[in-house]
Amino acid sequence: MKITDIQSPAFLKNLTYKELKELAEAIRLFLIENVSKTGGHFSSNLGTVELTIALHYVFNQPNDKLIFDVGHQAYTHKILTGRAKDFPTLRKKGGLSGFLKYSESPYDVWEGGHSSTAISAASGFLEAKAKGAAIGEVVAIIGDGSIQNGLAFSALNYLGTKKDQKVILVLNDNDMSISRNVGSLSKIFDRVRLRKPYQIIRKLTPKIFTNLKRAISTYFHGGNFFSAIGFRYFGPIDGHDIKTLVRFLTYAKNSDQSIIIHVNTQKGKGYEPAEQDKLGSWHGTAPFDIRSGKLLQTVPEGKISWSKGISGILLEEAKKNPEIMVLCPAMIHGSGLDQFRKELPEQIIDVGIAEEHAVVMASAMARADKKPVVCVYSTFLQRAYDQISHDVARTNSHVVFLVDRAGIVGGDGSTHQGIFDIAFLAHLPNLVITMPKDLNEASDLLNYALYKHNGPFVLRYPRETTEIVVSKFSDISFGSWEVVLPLDAVNVVTYGPAVEEFRKLITETGKKLGLVNARFIKPLDLKTLNKLAGSKVIVYEEVVKQGSLGMMMLALAQDAKIPLDFDFYALPDIYVEHGETTKIKQEFGLDIKDILSKY
Repeated sequence: MKITDIQSPAFLKNLTYKELKELAEAIRLFLIENVSKTGGHFSSNLGTVELTIALHYVFNQPNDKLIFDVGHQAYTHKILTGRAKDFPTLRKKGGLSGFLKYSESPYDVWEGGHSSTAISAASGFLEAKAKGAAIGEVVAIIGDGSIQNGLAFSALNYLGTKKDQKVILVLNDNDMSISRNVGSLSKIFDRVRLRKPYQIIRKLTPKIFTNLKRAISTYFHGGNFFSAIGFRYFGPIDGHDIKTLVRFLTYAKNSDQSIIIHVNTQKGKGYEPAEQDKLGSWHGTAPFDIRSGKLLQTVPEGKISWSKGISGILLEEAKKNPEIMVLCPAMIHGSGLDQFRKELPEQIIDVGIAEEHAVVMASAMARADKKPVVCVYSTFLQRAYDQISHDVARTNSHVVFLVDRAGIVGGDGSTHQGIFDIAFLAHLPNLVITMPKDLNEASDLLNYALYKHNGPFVLRYPRETTEIVVSKFSDISFGSWEVVLPLDAVNVVTYGPAVEEFRKLITETGKKLGLVNARFIKPLDLKTLNKLAGSKVIVYEEVVKQGSLGMMMLALAQDAKIPLDFDFYALPDIYVEHGETTKIKQEFGLDIKDILSKY
């Protein structure tokens, strides 16, 4: 059978273990060939091929619930459920999602783009089952990085009390989440991995010596955490040995007790550059050349990613000031902080997948006169909303937030678009929100945030490249906007890289349009707003319209009785699906060329 001919996982049950192994090798080759062309989550999927085959061999979806945490490890699941033929469209507009989607397949029983939701979801399915829902086995597949999150702990704590509800937890342990795991729980996993002799003793001990086996288990696993909260624990076992996986999963299926199966997998298995990666470079990748491992699209000369550009500015500041402390929730590599960690390891803390913890920790550090800087993606900042409000904004704590991936991010889709942060932050008292048009302005704003401001300060930036130009600091007035092109009868107000795009196109086309750089999104520049009185104002943003700069400008103009004729260009009240950024902008009327053609 061709990989692209697979329609459902039913055929697996007729295969021998030899054939299942051959299938795994074929799927791994298929993934390497396809993701090298489309880009996507790579290492995590190469590591879960045999595990996913074994799960579908033993369980019967969709009656049995296979809950993947996070959906980016489920490409093999997509293949086995009939979507291999669609892989050339992966992450493209209208194509196959990079995560699981209810709309794609009835086999996708849980959607998740953020980590640590699987065990809570399992709790929900089990409660529904107890109330009569036609649900078979409930299996949550969660990574060793995700299980360290507080949400997963809350769900484990809850399930530990539900002796009448059976769940199967598969802990996929590859010693990495995106990059290397941190924290005491990861050290427990390290200790368990080293105690493999227990596997031999367990197999050799007769079943009648149950208490002896438990005693041996306790000795080798140091009073296993999972056993302590009420789960029968098995492992670690080889996550690439299909026969062993099937044996343990079958036992769990036939058991009447909740069980956790701890499997060791190799992230990036089958592709050497990914196998050797300890930074997280191959967790998600752009298209690449299989032989060399080099990306097909490189950053143009003279340009740099915003992530690396901002982190470089931060590094230079931190070298001069040891009071600056950087906190990052498991995204050191993605946030461009590898060099920072290399040069100033004592001034950067990776807290793991724990955004809430990072924010509260930063607030306490600020109270102790440190200068905490939280580097986090916009989409993950959502997870810490209460802490931002309760522990930072309410107390007016001096915490600087560097919010990466702000705006439309493209291929990762609805769970990862950075389009909500302005809306959920703007109504919080004391909190300042900014977005620079280039790295020069970013440097000025960061300098202001660190040394001239005394409260929470947000500096957001996109998932794009920008010019490598950082000059000496220029003075920047609090809350001030910049008039980039002289004000006229029609004026554009925007922020971020869109400022330069508008400037360039307005200049090239010779249109008589003014241009304002609203680098302070909150507070608004009332002085400049008054100068716009009587004109038509085009407000352009890559965020949802509700709660946007445009809506704040409208409210302030009404309160201050400033006559303005607004045209708003922003995203509607929806979740934006995956696709190429340019196509998403075109779909929602945010193509700048098209907008300027109307004026």
